Amino acid sequence: MVYEVNRLVVTSRSGDWCKTPYPGHAKGCPNYGKSERCPPKAPRLEAYFNTSRALYLVHSEFDLTAHAKRMKHEHPWWSERQCRCVLYWQSRSRKQLAERVAIVMKDRGLDRVATCPEAMGLNVYATAHLAGLRLEKIHNLSTCRHVALVGHRPSHLTQQ
Repeated sequence: MVYEVNRLVVTSRSGDWCKTPYPGHAKGCPNYGKSERCPPKAPRLEAYFNTSRALYLVHSEFDLTAHAKRMKHEHPWWSERQCRCVLYWQSRSRKQLAERVAIVMKDRGLDRVATCPEAMGLNVYATAHLAGLRLEKIHNLSTCRHVALVGHRPSHLTQQ
């Protein structure tokens, strides 16, 4: 559930990933350029976290294969894509992530979280791999893991 980050893999290409087309979104993520937590408006990782102090990856774990199988049983006429649609499961995974993050932050005295660290330039797959957390690629995903980065705010932002 929690992995200490010993090496951050940061990229300037995170905004490019958000513009990658996917089904139903020919121009990529509809939040790109609109949300404060998304590129290009999202703060850079180094400006949001004190990277000289400990950072941790916290993740949720959702069995998408079992969910899709259950949905197919309940709705036999649905396509595989419909059975795996995020509308029917993502909120549970995000809720679990929020609960786990709250526990880790309290237990370790942390005061900063990013639930979409890729928007800040973090290569989540590479950083997770180096920390010992194996993430599946989005294609043929069996177990979904939403990932948050938690740590401390930069010293210039520390509350007096």
